[in-house]
Amino acid sequence: MTARRYAVLKIVMLLGLGLYLLYKTFSGTLYFYISDRFTWLVLLGGAGFVLLGLAALRNLLRQATPGHSHANNWTVLIVAVPLLFGVLMPDRPLDSSALDTRGLTTNTGLGGGAWSNVELSLPSDQRSVLDWVRTFNFASDPSIYTGEPADVIGFVYHDDRLGVDEFMVGRFAVTCCVADAFAVGVIVRTPQAADWPSNAWVHISGQMAVGQFDGRSYPVIEAASIKEVPVPPQPYLFP
Repeated sequence: MTARRYAVLKIVMLLGLGLYLLYKTFSGTLYFYISDRFTWLVLLGGAGFVLLGLAALRNLLRQATPGHSHANNWTVLIVAVPLLFGVLMPDRPLDSSALDTRGLTTNTGLGGGAWSNVELSLPSDQRSVLDWVRTFNFASDPSIYTGEPADVIGFVYHDDRLGVDEFMVGRFAVTCCVADAFAVGVIVRTPQAADWPSNAWVHISGQMAVGQFDGRSYPVIEAASIKEVPVPPQPYLFP
C-alpha cells in the first residue's frame, strides 16, 4: 500500500470514529451503552479524533511525494471493524431479552451498607423501580409501605414464577456501562397482565402492596393505570 493510500485510510478512520462518537453523544444513544457521567470523556475523545483527522488531512495535502508505506494493513482493519459494527448495529438499550442470560436481581448489592442507616427521602410516588427494591431490602417490616402510592416507568417482563395476573416492570441499573448492568424489577398486579407484551415500556401508577417472590417479601404494585410510553432518553438507572 502506498503511503498516500494509507494516509487516506487513516484520515477516514480518525474522522469516522470521531464523528461517530460525537453523533452518539448528541443523539442521546450513547446512554444505551454507558453511564451519563462519562459523557464528557466520550465527547472529548470524539473531538480529539476529529482534530487528529483534520491534522492528518492537512499534512496529506501538503505532502508532495506519495512514497510507500511499510505499515501493516491489519492496523487499519482493526480500527475499521469496530467502527463498522457500531454504524451497522441498531441502537437500542438492554431489554427483557437480556434477562435470559443476566437474570433479575432481587437483593444482592441493593441493601445494607450506607442504606442501613438512612431512610429514602423521596416521596413514594417519585421512587423508581430500583428505589422500591432497595426500600423493601432495607425495611424490617415491608408491610409499612402497603397502600403508599407508586408511580414507575419500565419495560414489561413476564416471569414463569408469577401469577397469571402479574408481570414484572423492570429497569437495568448501570454503574459504569452495560457490561456491569443488572436488572431489577417490581411485580405489577393487574387483570390485564397477559395483554402487555414483553419489552413494552409502560408507565404504571397504583398502590404498593407486599407479595412473595423467590421466598422473600417483594414489592407489588396494585395497578390502577398502565400506559404504554416510548423508551426514556436515559433508559438505565444508577445505583
